[in-house]
Amino acid sequence: MNELTWGQRFVWDILQSLAPANHYISLRFRVHVPTGATLDGVRDALHTLVRRHESLRTRFTVGADGEPRQRADPADAVPMEVHETEPGGVRRLAEQEEERLWREPFRHDTEWPLRVSVVVAGGRPRQVVFVFSHLAVDAWGCVVLRKEFLDLLRDGDAGHTQVGWQEQAGWQPRDRAAFEASVEGRNASDLSLAHWRRVLETAPQTAFPALPEAGETPLFPGVGVHSVALAAAAQALATRHRVGPAAVLLAALSTVVGIRTGTEAVPVLLATGNRFTPVDAASVGTFYQAAPALIRLDAGSLAGTIRNAHKASTVAYLRGQSDPRDVARLLASVKHRRGVDFELQTTVNVVPEPGSVRMPPAVHDVAALREMTASTLVSDLEGRDNERLKLYVHVKALRSRAVIELFCDSRYLTASGARKVLAGLELVLIEMLDSGDLTLERVADLVGIAPLGRSPGWAHVDNCWVDVEAVRALVAGLPDVVASGVFVEAPAQLVAYVVAAGPSTPEGLHTAVTGRLDGHLSMAPHRYVVCGAAPARPELHDEWLRQPVLAQGSGRAGEGG
Repeated sequence: MNELTWGQRFVWDILQSLAPANHYISLRFRVHVPTGATLDGVRDALHTLVRRHESLRTRFTVGADGEPRQRADPADAVPMEVHETEPGGVRRLAEQEEERLWREPFRHDTEWPLRVSVVVAGGRPRQVVFVFSHLAVDAWGCVVLRKEFLDLLRDGDAGHTQVGWQEQAGWQPRDRAAFEASVEGRNASDLSLAHWRRVLETAPQTAFPALPEAGETPLFPGVGVHSVALAAAAQALATRHRVGPAAVLLAALSTVVGIRTGTEAVPVLLATGNRFTPVDAASVGTFYQAAPALIRLDAGSLAGTIRNAHKASTVAYLRGQSDPRDVARLLASVKHRRGVDFELQTTVNVVPEPGSVRMPPAVHDVAALREMTASTLVSDLEGRDNERLKLYVHVKALRSRAVIELFCDSRYLTASGARKVLAGLELVLIEMLDSGDLTLERVADLVGIAPLGRSPGWAHVDNCWVDVEAVRALVAGLPDVVASGVFVEAPAQLVAYVVAAGPSTPEGLHTAVTGRLDGHLSMAPHRYVVCGAAPARPELHDEWLRQPVLAQGSGRAGEGG
């Protein structure tokens, strides 16, 4: 049994949080079999893939210590189903097989993370359906596997030595785990953790600091867009501003989120592919993780926001590989120091598109782009009732056309609002290309969404919007607290005044408060004042200032009062 890689552990945690309905993150694709290929040839090609890539024949179990581990099985018989149909029914049957195999969650302890169904018609294989657990393969790996499979069908496995297989396979999971435990691997993790720390020191606790509205059914609707015009506009603006198209799209998305929530900086998690070397690029296993980015909005210039998004995302994409357990420990440390429980529920996943880095020629003719919008398709996707994110944007393609899926918590963005967002991105980028730049106000007009509400009792403290009444209730509900008050004092700090039934210290109070933070609109006070008596009117700040002080301080180790 072997340790999981960082990417596998990252996905393992997601699967556990979504169980039992965690099939949504399984990956799938279909391959049209070249004319002349036989069923035996398909079986041989699959066997070669499974032999070459250990991740496709790995099972996962949980030890007595509660830790997940992996074991690669021998490359025996491939789990391949064969289904026959008439030549006119190939596509329909392949779609049905893909849906059937995808909807069943993987049983990682008893089955391989690979399912294959071959559709046969007229005596020969026509399509092959692949479904993978995300523990075994990521989006990049799917592209690698598709190419290898087609190459094997055309050319067979002749000429490949065992050394050739190893070189072509890239990292095997157990070798990757060993690298991550090495000095070089730990150095990469340390750089990632330093990036996490820098972002968390100033980031808001949530991208949606606003009052939720009534939700819909399903609670997490999904909307998709297919747009040639959106991809072309993003590429043209990327050329103009010397950034990547993904940065342009990220800036526009962040601006829309900021409009919806009334914030000037939007914290997001960016999915990171972590393919940096030729060996990484040849690997099919899961390298997928995430890194935080804080996108600062320029209210007067979307071009300024694009530059900010480019800088923030470039660093994040380079700092996305680390042990998720170390990230969890860092989050706990920063939570204690800042008194903030980070929500981390807004994710943007721009799938890397392997192959030539040359983009199609950028279209700068605005009239032509507007004509292209006639073919844009915005459609509803199957929603979800179980999701751990408030907003998930999946950019599947951004080269010849934009293929984007958006899933959102309908209490913060309804299905109708999501459709406006995806359709509005196209309008925003085309108008920016036409006018040169856009203000935040103009973006709001084009997209047509309104800000969420915010209570007048909230305060902006340490870059976070905080419901002060929620903090008061949190402190008042602590064991042994008989009277308390929480107030915003200069310079924009929360101060808690407490009278306890027994001995009490700022350190004990802070530990108790941080253990009860809900990750949304509350925050631990920056200073605690333990008083000997409570005022007659505890809701008045001035009354607390007259009480005898027994102890005071931040409650953070190493910090003074």
